[in-house]
Order: sequence, then structure tokens, then C-alpha cells
Amino acid sequence: MTLDLVETGYEPFRRPPRRELHEDAPQLIPRGRFAVDPEPFPVLVFVPGIERTVADKGPRGTIVVNVEDLIAVEPHPDPSSMGFGCCGLDPHGPNLMCAGCGQGIAAKANDCGMPWHWVRLFPDAVLGAPPPPKQSTVHRRHDKHRRGR
Repeated sequence: MTLDLVETGYEPFRRPPRRELHEDAPQLIPRGRFAVDPEPFPVLVFVPGIERTVADKGPRGTIVVNVEDLIAVEPHPDPSSMGFGCCGLDPHGPNLMCAGCGQGIAAKANDCGMPWHWVRLFPDAVLGAPPPPKQSTVHRRHDKHRRGR
């Protein structure tokens, strides 16, 4: 879903830079970085028996990324159910889908009224690649034979 990223601290309440009304909000997370939000991320969920949308606590540990770092994602096929502001998306649940399988994997927030723009990958919908092994633990087969010489 993203290129290789480096973890950074999560600072959701820092003050955004001043901007003109017609300017887009800045990205909360710099390009090439990601942050993990330990708090629950509230989402709106449609409940079929009562035919209403209700707020749910949502998942903890969402992975917040810069929208420019996303790959292989598509907008939700029914954007009317995803919550729109006047200029863009409000983050009311998964509004970005995996281009490969169609599963809802992230919430994108880019409406003009938001102080920051961001994308939150849902932790149960994405897998991270394991970190590469440390150089000291990688041995070629013939290394142990050379040490004995």
C-alpha cells in the first residue's frame, strides 16, 4: 500500500502552519514517513437492523501516512456513503480500497475544513513487510570455513 517508510513520532495536536482559505491543508505526516496512533480512531458504521449510521470507537494502532506515499489504492466505489465535506473526504470509515482485492483498507481526510490532511491505514487490513535481517546475523555458507583457516 506504500513504499518503504521510516517511522516518526505522532503529533496530531501540533499547530498547522497558516494558510489562505483557498490553499490545501498540509500533510500531517511528511513524505517518506509514517506514525502509529495508539488511540482509537472513531469511524461511522452503518447498522443494518436499525438502519442508522452510528459512531464506533474504531481501531487502535492506525498507521498514519502521507497521501503521496500510497500505491495500489482506489477510492471507495460508493463515495456517497463515506462522508464528504464541501471540498473533499471526511474520514468516516474506509474510503480507500485495495486495488488488488477491493477491501477497505484506509480512511483519507482531505476536506478544506481540516487542519491537516492524512491517510490512516487500518491495522487489521494491511500487513507490514518484516524488517531486513541485521547484517551481523547474515552469514554465507562459506564464511565459517574461511574463519578456520
